[in-house]
Amino acid sequence: MVPYVEIDAGKDVATAREYKIQAVPTIVVLDSSGAIVKTFVGTPSKKDLRSAIEKAAGL
Repeated sequence: MVPYVEIDAGKDVATAREYKIQAVPTIVVLDSSGAIVKTFVGTPSKKDLRSAIEKAAGL
């Protein structure tokens, strides 16, 4: 199972800045230590998102 967190970048400005979110939608994939594995601006393909999640999970 992969944790999923959604933020409202307009209301949670500090978190949006922390992850350098400048456009909506943006998906940030993190590994278990909280390091950024991949950032997608816009909607990624299912294949690309799956690949980033697998990389983050160490698969």
